[in-house]
Amino acid sequence: MPPSGKLSSLALGLRGLAWGLGSLVLFGCAGFQAVNQPITQITPEQGYRQFTKPTPDTKGAVWLALAFSGGGTRAAAFAYGVLEELRATEVVLDGQSIRLIDEIDTISAVSGGTFPAAYFGLFGDRLFEDFESKFLYRNIQRSLIFEALRPKNLVRLLSPSFSRSLLAMEYYDRKVFDGATFADLQAAPGPHVHINATDLSHGFRFTFNQGQFDVICSDLDSLPVSAAVAASSAVPVLLSPITLKNYAGTCGFQSPRWILESLDNQGANRRRYEAALSFVDFANAETRPYIHLIDGGIADNLGLRYSIELAEATGGADRLFDIVQREPPDHFVVIVVNAETSPNPGIDMSSASPSFASLMNSVSGSQIRRYNLETLLLTEVSLKKWAQILSEKFGKNVDARLIEIDFDSIPQEESRDYFKLIPTSFVLSDQTVDNLRSAGRDLLRTNPNFREFLQNLEPDLPATPSKTSAEPAPIWPEG
Repeated sequence: MPPSGKLSSLALGLRGLAWGLGSLVLFGCAGFQAVNQPITQITPEQGYRQFTKPTPDTKGAVWLALAFSGGGTRAAAFAYGVLEELRATEVVLDGQSIRLIDEIDTISAVSGGTFPAAYFGLFGDRLFEDFESKFLYRNIQRSLIFEALRPKNLVRLLSPSFSRSLLAMEYYDRKVFDGATFADLQAAPGPHVHINATDLSHGFRFTFNQGQFDVICSDLDSLPVSAAVAASSAVPVLLSPITLKNYAGTCGFQSPRWILESLDNQGANRRRYEAALSFVDFANAETRPYIHLIDGGIADNLGLRYSIELAEATGGADRLFDIVQREPPDHFVVIVVNAETSPNPGIDMSSASPSFASLMNSVSGSQIRRYNLETLLLTEVSLKKWAQILSEKFGKNVDARLIEIDFDSIPQEESRDYFKLIPTSFVLSDQTVDNLRSAGRDLLRTNPNFREFLQNLEPDLPATPSKTSAEPAPIWPEG
């Protein structure tokens, strides 16, 4: 999600170093270095795909999906607090007491939310052992500036084949994700994680899975997870795009039947038609030899549209369960952790023309806020429709609900205003991170929709929540 208020010191440091020194030194042009590798043959049953990754060892009565929004460290800490509460919440399913975090089937995330999502998908409970020191409480912006100041990297940043986001990708790979690739994510026993970026030229959502990479004849297994995270969090101006080479036409890819059907019948389902167009567009390497990916928040800052579009692409939720040959669960639950903030109040306090940074932040922020509302409404309608269709088809009552965790739900005005003015950056004070984690835990635990879901699982559960996690820090501004 684009930064609030002003371009941070990271922008000044990285962009200034790369561009300022570039005007003083002339180097020969280096060739483009692709972060992705080609494949010569598609293997549909292999790779990091929606239905080939082994499903988590869940009870099956609950299909639990999480969606983490963008927002830098603010979003990461807020989502982390929700995961802490899910770990602390135990329910009884099939006579066995289990942690609700172990029932997570899938996580879809963008930008700052991709960091805890990918880490949990790779390492499970290790998230609660070292993610705080590796990311949440670390000054990532300062670390990236120090990386850029290394003599070797100063020279590399002058080359057209290297960029600020590639520098960030390498740092995340070493310091956060321990060199993990999508093959490691495939082998991990946790939930399926959808990391979403935005195709710069057309604005399409680009989700890192092998099905998407089949279109461009590329191997996702060998790609570092850090590349996807860096692409999803590549805030325009602040960071540069992550670029993929398009190898389409070299691996025998054939458009799936749903694409051909959608293109032949545009009026039947416009959303399905648009999704088909995006696939067809990527499949032409002559007109699009390179794909530039930027902040996923531009296409969908809540990470919710992947599941909606997947169901539409397959012909509906009932058709989707026919394909995977599974009976739907009793409970469809989608928890969206929305770290959306308020507009910059300073703009309207002065007659002076806003700076370029303020203008960019405000325009993009306003668009994202409006788009977030539409995405939430669409998701709510889609879940209700799926529940009705599945209930009728399978002869059972399918409960489907959207649970939104956001700062607007904080009852105290002073606390609510405090959270909604936390900037989007990759450095926050320790106290601010503590408060965000506390807010994530408290807001999930006390959410009426979440409490109703728990009572449906366990009718004897008290309506008033008890403290199920560590006593939180006070949710108040510092000082």
